[in-house]
Amino acid sequence: LDPTVSPVAGLLRAMGYESLINTVSISNLPVVFTVIAFWTGAGSWIVIMYGALNNISTEVIEAAKVDGANPLQVALYIQLPMMTKWISYMGIMSLAAGTQLFVEPRVLSQASRGVVPEDYSLNQLAYLYAFKQGDFSGSAAISITLLVVALALSTVFILKGKLFERD
Repeated sequence: LDPTVSPVAGLLRAMGYESLINTVSISNLPVVFTVIAFWTGAGSWIVIMYGALNNISTEVIEAAKVDGANPLQVALYIQLPMMTKWISYMGIMSLAAGTQLFVEPRVLSQASRGVVPEDYSLNQLAYLYAFKQGDFSGSAAISITLLVVALALSTVFILKGKLFERD
């Protein structure tokens, strides 16, 4: 993220960022945290999706090709439906990782000398309520609300992705 030492410094400078402070400004934080989340989770996605693709029977793919399906049709109508459970699983894992946003804002705040606010994420806000203000009730309310929302969204992923149904 720091254009002075980054391997993608040319790209950052082309986008108009000359320092770490410019890159992690308040308006850029959603994009910065999205990029961080992508790069920390991309390996998991690759491994799981590769395994899911390898789990699809070659006979099914060959039958689709014999029936005249082109590569796009095979991907959309054969592979994607057969990978729904794995996509749902990774959606739940990404949701769990996203609701735990705490370390990244803290590290960026320290690296940028306070550009990132201490209460940027809900987890940070719960931490501030509990340990800086002594408001354990407020902290618990934030945490329970975050848990309920995450469980509700996970339930949607489970039901829509038919995660526990047998083939």
